Amino acid sequence: MAQHPGSSGHTAPRLRSRGAVALFVLCAVLAIVLLGDAVIRAGLGQALLLAPWLLLVLWAVYAIGVASHIEVRPDGVLVQNALRRTFAPWARVERIVMRWQVEITLDDGTTVTCFGGPARMRPQRLGPGRTLEDAGGQADDTVAALRRAKADAAGAAGADGPVRRGWDVPALVALLAVVVWTVAAVMIAYA
Repeated sequence: MAQHPGSSGHTAPRLRSRGAVALFVLCAVLAIVLLGDAVIRAGLGQALLLAPWLLLVLWAVYAIGVASHIEVRPDGVLVQNALRRTFAPWARVERIVMRWQVEITLDDGTTVTCFGGPARMRPQRLGPGRTLEDAGGQADDTVAALRRAKADAAGAAGADGPVRRGWDVPALVALLAVVVWTVAAVMIAYA
């Protein structure tokens, strides 16, 4: 978890979709097995030519699933959707609702949809004699936690300011490195 500067040692909670990390680990294990098989069958050189293709898939799973998240900070909320990052100070947040994902409406009328946070599930069909259990679950808890953090930050120092938008630079650098490796592998394979 990331340490927020000025938060006196508290880590900011990150809210992710439930299966993102599990899917990433499963894909990483599969990639290791496939690369191991390539080393055994074809040798290290051929495995190095195959590796960037698997790493591109692994990077895509990471960028879409694991990197996408909502981070609750004392002075605002950081939403990362794939590679795009948006930080909104609490004073700029007008409304927090749950549609299929958490949606944060800012004071300028723009809506930030949080693709990486918990999502509302489709209602379950109930058979005879069954009752509806916890309908919202984690999704409703997330909205309540975000609203509570906004209420706690009312009047706090640093809770106002501009909305900042940017990119996940380390993920883009990793993508660039894998793309360069892929191009090199194609050039070596077809030379």
